[in-house]
Amino acid sequence: MADIFISHAVADKALADKFAAFLKEAIGVPSAAIFCSSVEGHGIPLGDDFNEYMKKEIQTPKLVILLMTPRYMESWFCLMELGATWAISLNRLPVVVPPVQFSAISSTLGLKQGWRIDDHSKLIDLRTKIKAAGIDLEQRSEHDWDKKRTAWRADLGRLLKNIAKPTNVTAAEHEALKQELEELRQQFANLEEEYQEANETIDELKAAKDPVAVKAIMQRKSGFDAEVRFDELIAEVSAARPKVSIYFYRSNILMDLYGKAAEIDWRDSQQKADMEAAIQYKLADSDPPHDFLWRSTKLKRVVNAVKALEEFLASPEARDFVKGREADGISMETDDLDFWEEHLLS
Repeated sequence: MADIFISHAVADKALADKFAAFLKEAIGVPSAAIFCSSVEGHGIPLGDDFNEYMKKEIQTPKLVILLMTPRYMESWFCLMELGATWAISLNRLPVVVPPVQFSAISSTLGLKQGWRIDDHSKLIDLRTKIKAAGIDLEQRSEHDWDKKRTAWRADLGRLLKNIAKPTNVTAAEHEALKQELEELRQQFANLEEEYQEANETIDELKAAKDPVAVKAIMQRKSGFDAEVRFDELIAEVSAARPKVSIYFYRSNILMDLYGKAAEIDWRDSQQKADMEAAIQYKLADSDPPHDFLWRSTKLKRVVNAVKALEEFLASPEARDFVKGREADGISMETDDLDFWEEHLLS
């Protein structure tokens, strides 16, 4: 009987083959000392009964190496081999192969030290454990050891990428997949609804008579809110205010756009301070009558903000909004000071 019994799943033949080769070529385990049912030269002789031969081989090996892969953990036969090592207290080395977790060891073998196969720092510990099992090894030089260990690292990455995936899933994984499927179904239903709405919009656009009608359809379909847009444009006019008081901004600067600016009362300290600030910040000419410098960068921002507001108020999409405000007695004309006092509060 062999000294080392490699317990593995048939689906992991490539990994078992490479592992057996590493034991022989790097560590010096004699070929005859390894039993690995799927590897040629280390398996069951032709004509022998499989079950009886396996039962005999697992009785007294000096070391059982368990390649605990995803397929291993769902194979009844492999788990019987694992159980046998526990039942007769064999010397065993659990080798955890990702994505299997270390918790698989504690749930099957109790508090048992194992080796994660891609932890290359433990290769020396593997060699030490095999020697400690009392297996007579063939002589290998340190040069051979380093060479084969390097090759093992390179080959293992490819082997792990191709490791056989499990055919079963846990209850938790199944539940997570069900949840993901339900979410995908909901997304599909939403996409179908959006597709139907898009087709309806296309039909409406085809029937539209003029650009105004097309624009109105698109505004309605996009969820356009005239009041929200109006508030945004008022906020832009407010943000364009230079470093002057809100009163001066409304009564003097904005109304000057329409030739209706209030006259400055130089005896009023606030008006005097605002006009002096306008001159200092180059918003107004320093010479009387202190005309506003509408070509300056600062006031151009004001002009652009007011122009955008005026264009919106004159647009078809704002028509109902404007009529509604006017019906409530609110001025919606930008050349009316009441408009700015009503809407431009800061």
